[in-house]
Amino acid sequence: LLINSSYRFGYCIRYYSINHQLKWPSSHVRQTFIDYFTKHSQISHIIIPSSSVIPPKDSGTYFVNSGMNQFKNIFLSQQDKILQKCVVNYQKCIRVGGKHNDLSDVGHDTYHHTFFEMLGNWSFNNTYFKREACTMAYDLLTRIYGIDKNRLFFTYFNGENNFIQPDYETKQIWIDLGINIERILPFGMKENFWEMGEIGPCGPCTEIHYDHTGQGDPLQVNRDNPRVVELWNLVFMQYERRQDK
Repeated sequence: LLINSSYRFGYCIRYYSINHQLKWPSSHVRQTFIDYFTKHSQISHIIIPSSSVIPPKDSGTYFVNSGMNQFKNIFLSQQDKILQKCVVNYQKCIRVGGKHNDLSDVGHDTYHHTFFEMLGNWSFNNTYFKREACTMAYDLLTRIYGIDKNRLFFTYFNGENNFIQPDYETKQIWIDLGINIERILPFGMKENFWEMGEIGPCGPCTEIHYDHTGQGDPLQVNRDNPRVVELWNLVFMQYERRQDK
């Protein structure tokens, strides 16, 4: 399960792709993402159109705030997972309230918006999980979009007070893909545990950050530095948060 903010995604590709002979307007960034997962990735996906930004009443959110909202019932086993094994989508999102509220940040930096489009690829029914997800994300970024791998940092969930165990599996996957250990960074619940809202599906995540400066300083990751920004968030829905928890 992957989630991606297409604005940050598109901005980095447009200005920093090593494929200088290609132009990267947002429409081309989006279509390249879709084509990769429907035609060229190791696992074929089907495309699902964006849902309305108005969520179901039981969603726990004011508006659809991520690409996963329309798939909530699948994650909660309330819909047949066999019907949708691997999908790719581009979801219109609004973040002006609730757990994911970016309104106070809009206008103060170059990458937060109240309305944006989120790209995502999704695996249901255990079709694939962490290793395949990380491998495809890294391949798409570096080989297809032409992002310099030496500008990337990778984060993983480091656990929470013995309540939730660290995600060392994902850390090892990045190592196996050839990432320098100095570029693989541990973070806690705030940065690397994704939740749809106060209740609902949740789980550890691993993020890919892009360093605009090229200085390779890991201390700038997750520090609200506009020059080192989150590019891609891979979320692994392993848990469900309930009202009594």
